[in-house]
Amino acid sequence: MNYADYDVPEDLVFRTKDIIRMKGLKCSAKLAPKDFENILSEPNKITSVKVNLNFSISQKDILVQGRVYGATKLQCGRCLDIFDGSFDEEFIETYSIKSEIIDIMYEVIQTLALIESITFVCDENCKGLCDQCGKNKNKENCGCVRQNFSAFAVLKKDK
Repeated sequence: MNYADYDVPEDLVFRTKDIIRMKGLKCSAKLAPKDFENILSEPNKITSVKVNLNFSISQKDILVQGRVYGATKLQCGRCLDIFDGSFDEEFIETYSIKSEIIDIMYEVIQTLALIESITFVCDENCKGLCDQCGKNKNKENCGCVRQNFSAFAVLKKDK
């Protein structure tokens, strides 16, 4: 059921008896980015978070299907510039019908933690930084001569 007048708790902790009484629930909420300040490593940060939830009831369990999406400010792993990014992740979790509460905030935090392991790149064609002078090659051509350096070059030398 979709209840427009249902007040989604800010902490996303739902009472199981409410979900059972309503015979399920579909709802959405906009969450405060400050609640997720420590999810991504600096200087990356989450700037907006929204969640869509669908609670379904069976004889023994409550199935929760969730979608967490929003916006970020991220640092490119190649050129180190900050750029706007986005995320859109889903989760599915089952809770016992005998539980008193269903803590969805835990699921949201776990879902957001998974986006940290991705290396962020501002553009797939990002040229990165010059390995000689450190200038951003997307913004200017520094003119440095690229040397063909190989970590294995020392092995070619005569003893």
